[in-house]
Amino acid sequence: MNFLNFLPIDQEGKINLFGFSFYTDDLLILAILFFLYSQKINDQFLYIALILLLIK
Repeated sequence: MNFLNFLPIDQEGKINLFGFSFYTDDLLILAILFFLYSQKINDQFLYIALILLLIK
């Protein structure tokens, strides 16, 4: 199974899902936020830092 056929990544590092264009690093940050939230981590400064990285 070729991973690029599942999630096509263009030359700029963008992934198009459901009509939205995401950068690969933004998806990684979202996955980290979801994992931390699901593990009930209560570090507010960590959440703020990750959200600020998404805003850039």
